Amino acid sequence: MENSRRISPEALTDFASDVTQSLGAAADRARTTAEVLAAADLRGISSHGVAGGTGLRELVDRTRLDAIDITALPEVKRKSGWAVAAMNANGGLGHPAAMEAARLAGDLAEEYGCGRVHVHDGNHFGAACVYVEALIARGFAARATCTAGAWMMPYGGSHVRLGTNPIAWGLPCGDEAIVIDIATTQRAVSPAIRATRSGAPIPPDYFKDKDGNVLEGVVPYESLIGGSVLPLGGETFGYKGSGLNILVELDNVIGGGSTERVKNMRETPKSRVSQTFEAWRIDFLFPEEEARRRLEETISDIRKYGGPEMLLPGEREARHMADARASGIPYEEAQWEMLRGISKDTGIEVPAPLSA
Repeated sequence: MENSRRISPEALTDFASDVTQSLGAAADRARTTAEVLAAADLRGISSHGVAGGTGLRELVDRTRLDAIDITALPEVKRKSGWAVAAMNANGGLGHPAAMEAARLAGDLAEEYGCGRVHVHDGNHFGAACVYVEALIARGFAARATCTAGAWMMPYGGSHVRLGTNPIAWGLPCGDEAIVIDIATTQRAVSPAIRATRSGAPIPPDYFKDKDGNVLEGVVPYESLIGGSVLPLGGETFGYKGSGLNILVELDNVIGGGSTERVKNMRETPKSRVSQTFEAWRIDFLFPEEEARRRLEETISDIRKYGGPEMLLPGEREARHMADARASGIPYEEAQWEMLRGISKDTGIEVPAPLSA
């Protein structure tokens, strides 16, 4: 990454933890929040990292607007003999509530073979793949979904109703975690916002204005207002992404998620979302060792048909993480400026960049 300086993952995590704790969060919940945010940065998912659009700045601002109840603790409801549980996050910190829900899904899977936990009245939880990888580390296959504030028209629709509603899904494969983490839209919304504010062009087949005109090139931020990010598949095949998007929302509704349009952060800082976490054992048909061997054999066979540029799901993120752990996380000047702004507001000192 050109024009960037690197920051220690540990120092970045400490900074985010100290900032979150300074807002009134308990030390353990502040630490989990920081670890999840830094985990996104480690993987190169900067939009969901400490200095990302849904990162520490948003957390500070929304907490001070009482949109996040920094001291709220989640409540869990279970039925005896069921492998499903529901969590009311009570409008508290999204990251520790989500990690607790993922952990519970794993506990249920250990007991019943599979486990599912629904979270409602929640806040942004960062990158979904972080929770999936935490469950894969315990030996499970796993999936996580989340609703989001409305930024998308349903395919063939005329008004914004749906969120980006991401899906993360993965399995253990030898020493690797094969994980995909995607929005059910063409891209997240934050890259379009950053582009319009910086004067950079936005790519085609990505966003359309409120009148249905597909945007391309350099456009003003105002053109996004009331407009729609396109569903996965774009103008021609967007019915696929739109269908997946709707199913994510419906799946979350049965666990307590909203039945109505979820307002985005531009409309209200008190937007609430829902999440679903699933874990299942891989040894239901074959012993675990054999199941893992079969997964490895499948990946080896897929690689035979790929060229030097072929990447498996999650492989790019794994490479970024290996580099970031060895040499530090690359941060561009805009990200350093974000950290400095948070430091000025909270009094928590920004870590120094690593020496070149």
